[in-house]
Amino acid sequence: MLKIYEGIEYNCNDDFSFKDFTGRGKPHFPIVTGVIYGSCFSQETPDTSIFPTDMQGVTFIKCNFDNVYIPPNNTVIDCWQRRFKVQNDRNDWLVDNNNFPIKPSQFKIFDKLALPMPDPKDIPLTMLSEDAVDLVKLARIKKTFLATEVI
Repeated sequence: MLKIYEGIEYNCNDDFSFKDFTGRGKPHFPIVTGVIYGSCFSQETPDTSIFPTDMQGVTFIKCNFDNVYIPPNNTVIDCWQRRFKVQNDRNDWLVDNNNFPIKPSQFKIFDKLALPMPDPKDIPLTMLSEDAVDLVKLARIKKTFLATEVI
């Protein structure tokens, strides 16, 4: 299939383009070649290796690679690449290269609602046995508390 992206025509690999491979971490993918366009390879665990380590020369365009390790010598163009991990509050948090939480994966809602950003230091030390903490609700409470504290 031919696809034009930013004025360049690409002949896409039909077996791997425009597909959802979410969670397909094992078994590993076979050798992938050519141009892969618009597919989702998202995984639950940071740095999941789903492609052969010797894979090279593949071009990925507009793909989702959340938590996926891409071997060197491949090209990634305009793809979504986040690292996240479920924390002890049962929420997905974006993590740094050492897997330490930085901010909730849905961090934009806090900016949109003008709420204080949750702090990673408030994540419980052990995994909660019940449902995930409602971070937006807690942020609203914190905002209300901070507003009344100023008065």
